[in-house]
Amino acid sequence: MNSDEVYLDDLLGRVVVARNNRAVGRLEEFHTEQHGDYFHIVEFVIGSAGLMDRLNMGVRALFGKGASGKIARPDQIDITDPTRPRLTCSIRDLQDLEG
Repeated sequence: MNSDEVYLDDLLGRVVVARNNRAVGRLEEFHTEQHGDYFHIVEFVIGSAGLMDRLNMGVRALFGKGASGKIARPDQIDITDPTRPRLTCSIRDLQDLEG
C-alpha cells in the first residue's frame, strides 16, 4: 500500500472533527470514481443521511426522511491519520445532504 492509499474500513464510522475540535458527525459513506485499477474518493458523506444512503432507499422509507448530513470534498478533509479524520475547512463550506 502506498502512503496515499487508505482502507475504507479504517475510515467508515469514524467521527470527523472540525478545526475547533468539535465533532461534526461520523463518516458513513464514500462516493468514488474508478481510475484504472484504483478507486478515488470524490466525496465523503458525514452524518446520518450518509448512513441512509449506504443502506439504500428502502431503509429510508422505514425510518422517514429526518436524516441529514454533510458532503466533504477530498480537499476539505484530512485523512492522514484514518483514525482521526479532520476538516480542513469550516463546516459552513461543506455541502448539505438531505436524507
